[in-house]
Formats: sequence, structure tokens, C-alpha cells
Amino acid sequence: MAVTEFGPMVVKPGLDVMDESTPEGKIVHSAWKGVTSEKTGPFRVYWGMEVESPENLWSFFDFESVEEHKKFAKEHGIHHVKDFDKVFERSVFQKHLGDETFPPTAFKSPVTEIMLAYFPSGISSEAKAAATERIAQFKENGLNKCADVQAANFGWAVEHDFAVPGEEGKTATALSLLIGWPSIDAHMRFRETDAFKESIGLIRGMEGLLRVTMCHVKCKTIENEKRKAE
Repeated sequence: MAVTEFGPMVVKPGLDVMDESTPEGKIVHSAWKGVTSEKTGPFRVYWGMEVESPENLWSFFDFESVEEHKKFAKEHGIHHVKDFDKVFERSVFQKHLGDETFPPTAFKSPVTEIMLAYFPSGISSEAKAAATERIAQFKENGLNKCADVQAANFGWAVEHDFAVPGEEGKTATALSLLIGWPSIDAHMRFRETDAFKESIGLIRGMEGLLRVTMCHVKCKTIENEKRKAE
């Protein structure tokens, strides 16, 4: 099952990891260039700073499976990130998006909206299917009526142990929606349209919904040339 490893890391204060001319930027860029130069490395890497919380660097890695990712991380990946303690304070989480969202084309847009809808870890298959259908309807009735939407990918995370933001000690699984926009302003304009206002209830009314988070990221991309033929 194809997956995308993803998660934010907290950058140490005063560092600019997106500027390759800085020492910290060189560490991050070299790491991503390194992992995408390996034959068993990720197909591609997307990374960018979160607009709403600019201390968070989000990174996304496309792999053939969770097992492939874990094997690569153990055998090769650890060597490429050996200097990350000089740049990052901590990792917020490290999870995987399932094959429904693969490949996550929304990250190729100038701005990607990342929505995570959290549900109880023990959510039933029926409730899961119902939530998926409501997201699909939101895409059909809302997003597809907006000419500014460049891509939209949605699907469930593999893991069921997400920490729920604002709910200490509570764990959950997550349904993701990734939307590619030309700009943040384009997203904000969409929120004022009838298409959005008439369809957003499909998300807010999902059975078992614990919390929804949303942020924007402006991603860079590196492709693994050695895996393009796969």
C-alpha cells in the first residue's frame, strides 16, 4: 500500500531552514537531497513552513509502503538526518497517509491547505465510510465548483494513535484533506462563496468528529530520479 510519511518538526528559534544559503538550510536541503538519491529512498519529498505557526516545518515523503519506509529509515535515513538536532527542537508527530491520497498532488500547488479531522481510535468501519463519503461530497459540491482549486486529495491515516490537539491524553485516527491553491487569498475567497457555505456542514457534521485542524504550507519538492521508472 503506497503511503506518504508526514509530520511537522519544530525549528529552533532564529533559524531559516528554507534558505539553502544558511547553515541550517544546508543541513535540511542536504538531508532531503540525500534521501532522494538513494535507490530505496522516497519517490519524492515535499517540505515547507507552516504559515499559521512558522516555527513548524512540515515534510512529506512518498513510499511504496510503511514497511519500505521503516526499512529505509533504519538502514539509510538515519545517516542523512544525523545533524537535525542542530536545527530542530523536536518532532511533533510522524505518521503515514494511506494510499487513497497517493500521490498527494496538492503539494505541487503554490499553497497547500492541510486539514486533519480527528476521530476516536476505535471508530467503526461504518462511521469511517460515512465520513469518507461526506468528504467526497464536500469535494464534489464545494471544491469542484471553485476554479481556483488545483488539486484535492483525501484519505485516512494509517495510524490510530494521533494525539488530539487540545485533548491531553486522548488518541485518535485522522482523516486528511489536502487542497492545492494558487494562494492563501484564493482559499479565503472560496470561504465566502455559497458553494463553501452550503457544503462545509458536510465536514462539521461528521459522526464522531473530535476536532478539526487546518493550516497552510508552501512546499518545495525534490524527486527521486532513481525511482521515476517505478
